[in-house]
Formats: sequence, C-alpha cells, structure tokens
Amino acid sequence: MINGIIMVKTVPGHERRIHRILKGLGGIRTMYVLFGDFDLLLEVQVGGLLMLNDLVETIRATDGVVTTRTILAQTFEELGPMGTEAC
Repeated sequence: MINGIIMVKTVPGHERRIHRILKGLGGIRTMYVLFGDFDLLLEVQVGGLLMLNDLVETIRATDGVVTTRTILAQTFEELGPMGTEAC
C-alpha cells in the first residue's frame, strides 16, 4: 500500500464543490480544508504508485483545480526498528 498526502489548490470559491466531487473518489481517506497556499489536503491510501498517479490525474482533471502537490508518506512504525534505516 502507498500512503500519500495530496494538497490541492482550487479556483477561489470552488472549494466546496470540489470537496463534494473528490469525496466520492476511491483511495481518499480523509480530507481537510486548508487556509494558505493550498485549499484542500487529502490523506490517501492506494495499492501502488500507478494507482496514486491515476488518482492525482483524476484530481487535476477536475474543473476548478488549479494545481496539486503530492507527498509520499510513511509512518514510523512502517520504517521498522530503529537502526535499520537504509540511510
């Protein structure tokens, strides 16, 4: 599984409409409203990088979405015992 964070910038005034559209997409676990450079933060979990790419492309194609920024995320528990990190 791939965990990620997708930040979404929208056309001003379109946040609620885009929220309604995006909440129906698979893979989005939680959605937050932001106040700043981006308007929405999505916590996502999908089966792989190709699925993440498809989700991001779907979001970007939504009318009123200006841009996105995607960050891959991993919990400390998923890293394994301390001292076993790759770097």
